[in-house]
Amino acid sequence: MTAAADPPDVLHRVLPHIALFFAVVFLGTSFVAARAIMADHEGPATLGLARYVLGALTLLPFALALSKWRIGPKALALSLVLGMLQFGLFHLFVNTALQQIPAARGAVIFALIPILTMLIAAAGGRDRLSWVMTAAAVLSFAGVALAVGEAAFRPAVGGHSFLGEALFFLAVCCGATYNAFSARLYQNHSLFAISILTMTGGCLFLLPWSLAEGPADVLATYTGDDWLWFAWLAVFGGAGSMGLFNYGLRRLSPTRAAIYVPLSPIAATAAGAVLLGETITPLFLVGLACAVAGPFLVAYSRRREART
Repeated sequence: MTAAADPPDVLHRVLPHIALFFAVVFLGTSFVAARAIMADHEGPATLGLARYVLGALTLLPFALALSKWRIGPKALALSLVLGMLQFGLFHLFVNTALQQIPAARGAVIFALIPILTMLIAAAGGRDRLSWVMTAAAVLSFAGVALAVGEAAFRPAVGGHSFLGEALFFLAVCCGATYNAFSARLYQNHSLFAISILTMTGGCLFLLPWSLAEGPADVLATYTGDDWLWFAWLAVFGGAGSMGLFNYGLRRLSPTRAAIYVPLSPIAATAAGAVLLGETITPLFLVGLACAVAGPFLVAYSRRREART
């Protein structure tokens, strides 16, 4: 008879999955917060810059208290470059794309992140392909496609150049590259220090774009409700989601962590229904089941590997 695993050992294996789940839920609700703010205001770069500055400041006390800032020049440069991709280019591509395509269509493209992460990580020697990872990625993608329903594929009014889809796909490539190449950074260095450095890289990239928008004028138009949305966006959608996701990325492979990402647009849809009165259809529930099945398949395969 095999002895049962010790509770600390079980917790050690389960914690990364719990962290990733809450990370993508926070990220999904941050889409709702950003949509609520951008519906009445301009200045996407200013919003992104302010969000990640506050997010980095939120993590700073933890970094100073718990982290040893021993980071070499190579790791520092890589952190800043990956931050420019994830927190700079990704942000600009997504916000520009959403001016031209429905958010639902963007969600379907966003769900390609696990598949692209898997391919980029395998090509770069950071992870290996397996049928379990492939099946989980396909399940997650299918789940998002079902969950957002026909809204993703409804023809646009007037001419359509596919620029929005191309920009969103470029954003997904930025996110997948970050997932594939940042995992080793988090495994070898302080979680909080690298998180702050990557956010700093994004802020440096967004700064000239924000200055062109006139940040003082943009922020002066925010109402009390906007600032509440912004607080959630920065603390939970910024520091919280990235801190938890990076913790999961540190403990799991890039592909295993990325399987959770498609839950974000589904969380955004659910939050939109609760907070903004948007409609949830039966097809959404079917899609939710498929998308959740992806991470469960990954967790189950990891549990079997631990037993062998």
